[in-house]
Amino acid sequence: MKKISLVFAVILVMAMVACSSTPEVQQPAGDPNIALVNAQNEQLEKIPVTGFAYKSAAVPKQDWDKWATMAAPVVTEILNKLPEGYVLQVTGHTDGSGPEDPVGNKPGNIKISTERAKAVYNALKAKGIDSLKMTYKGIGSSELLPGVDPRDGANRRVTFKVVPKK
Repeated sequence: MKKISLVFAVILVMAMVACSSTPEVQQPAGDPNIALVNAQNEQLEKIPVTGFAYKSAAVPKQDWDKWATMAAPVVTEILNKLPEGYVLQVTGHTDGSGPEDPVGNKPGNIKISTERAKAVYNALKAKGIDSLKMTYKGIGSSELLPGVDPRDGANRRVTFKVVPKK
C-alpha cells in the first residue's frame, strides 16, 4: 500500500507540474534568448525530483535513479544550449509544515529546501554535469503546488529553471 501511495504521489506531482504554468523568466527587454529560455523552462518544469522525506534533504535513491534515467539527458542538453548570461537554477521546495525560518530546534523550511537543492546540485555534479552553469537555491514553501494540500509530501521537491546569471 505504501508503494502504491508513493507511485500515486509521484504521478500526481508530475501531472500537476506538467499542467501548471510557470511564470516566464524576466529577461531584459529585447533579449534574443527569451524564446529559447522559455522553451527550455517548459521542458524543465516537467521533470522535478520528488519523493523527499519530511524534513530530509537526502535524495531518494529509487526516485533519483528513475529521474536520472529519464531527465538527466534533458538537463545535459539544456546546459549545452544555455545562452550566455544564464544558468540552470536547481530550486528546493518544502511542504507548508513548520516555520520558514529557524525556530528553536526546528531548522526552518528555507534551510531544508536549500539543503535539498544543494543535494540534487551535488548529485548532478557527481554525474559529470557542468557545475559552472548551475546554481542552487532554497525557497521553502513559497511555491506550493496549486490544488494540493500545503502539508502534502508532493510539495517536497526540487525543480529546475533557466534564470539570468547574477
